[in-house]
Amino acid sequence: MGLKTLLGIRRCRWKKSARKFITKTKTAFPQYLWDTFYEISEYFLRKELSSMPECAFLFRLSHDLEVNAKIVEIGSWIGESTCLLASGLKGSEAKMYAIDNFKGNASDPSAKMRYQERMSKLKIDNTKEIFDKNITHFNLESRITAIVADSITAAKTFCEPLHSIDLLFIDGDHSEEATKNDIKAWLPFVKHGGIVVFHDFTSNHGVPQAIWWATKQSYFSDLLGIHGTTIAFRVP
Repeated sequence: MGLKTLLGIRRCRWKKSARKFITKTKTAFPQYLWDTFYEISEYFLRKELSSMPECAFLFRLSHDLEVNAKIVEIGSWIGESTCLLASGLKGSEAKMYAIDNFKGNASDPSAKMRYQERMSKLKIDNTKEIFDKNITHFNLESRITAIVADSITAAKTFCEPLHSIDLLFIDGDHSEEATKNDIKAWLPFVKHGGIVVFHDFTSNHGVPQAIWWATKQSYFSDLLGIHGTTIAFRVP
């Protein structure tokens, strides 16, 4: 069996599984634009870093935000979650900020190695060009602003005022210290009643420890949901 045939079989299986998932999900949540979700998911097929239920959860959270909402994403890679989140925003003044150094830098050696291996296969030293191409494909350039910097540097010069962000998605450096620093640097920008989402909270890195630390600090008021390795909280 040739590679082309194998990839065709995998795509066919994915489409069957995706349509089954969307049909079931659409019954439970008919108010969302599932055709858009499918289009984005299919575009990122074989490049995705999250499961379909996790992506659908992000998609729904974004769609539920008020008109002209603002989102900050820490860790954007090639833009899959960026496109899913931005596609749900409503209003001419809605905005999304995607923060990443786009070089796969991470304090955890194993995580850094994985990202470097992925970029080596792509024959690039950063993913910014791919990110831009993906954003342009979905005509989201006017809605998304990429900030090429590490999270803490970006927070120091961020253009939006405190308590102005509706949703914060933390998916950057997964070490405990880095995740804590992301929380401390960016939580002041989140509105009262806003949402903080974490990816890979079940990983063997430091994300779960950082979330537990933040919970003990009473940084969150309610648990909004858990899907796969993605967890969302309401901010008091």
